[in-house]
Amino acid sequence: MGILDKLFKSKVSVETPMPDKTALIGKIRQSDLFKNLPAKNLEEMFARMETVKVKSGETIIEQGGEGDYYYLLVTGMAQVFKQANNEDQPKVVAELNEPVGFGEEALISNAKRNATIKMQTDGVVMRLSKDAFDDYVKEPMVVWLSPMDAQDKIAKGAKWIDVRDPDEAKQGRLHGALFIPLNDIRTRMSELDKSIQYICYCINGRQSSTAVFLLRQHGYNVGVLRGGLQALKR
Repeated sequence: MGILDKLFKSKVSVETPMPDKTALIGKIRQSDLFKNLPAKNLEEMFARMETVKVKSGETIIEQGGEGDYYYLLVTGMAQVFKQANNEDQPKVVAELNEPVGFGEEALISNAKRNATIKMQTDGVVMRLSKDAFDDYVKEPMVVWLSPMDAQDKIAKGAKWIDVRDPDEAKQGRLHGALFIPLNDIRTRMSELDKSIQYICYCINGRQSSTAVFLLRQHGYNVGVLRGGLQALKR
């Protein structure tokens, strides 16, 4: 019996209807988040997920809250609510139907939750802690380069991408670097050329590792300067 079989048999009661395991994994594989993830990491991720029964009306994620878990809606339906600063009440912006994952945005960017997710029906969710998400989903997708390796690749035609905040970048950028703040990566990645290798940098490597994760999901050849500008100065 494999890890996934043990998980489904041990954590969910026989009364709880569950979709076919293979179908569930196949559906997840279609998302940008997991399509390039090694099969071993996907299995390790599932083995560390906690399965929780949820009730209709139950709030899974609260807008403005901390990003503590990645969630997979296994059975049931949920609604996505967002509330703008000038609005008294949140508005429904999307509906989630099984099986679908959600909650990765805050974990990837180390930001606050940008929406509220509330169950419309009874159901089952599986959740993965932020630490496990970093270990088995984010880290395998990030290519780390030492300052020496990064400079060697730049000399051979790679390009720098400065992903720091605008205020931080005022201190000056590396020669020839493109400036795309982390918050703009999703909307501006189409400006990049997939035939060119890029190396993202920030102050210490944290912001740039997030940028690299997002770019590699979409097929860009990109790595991160290990230790950021601090390491380069040393």
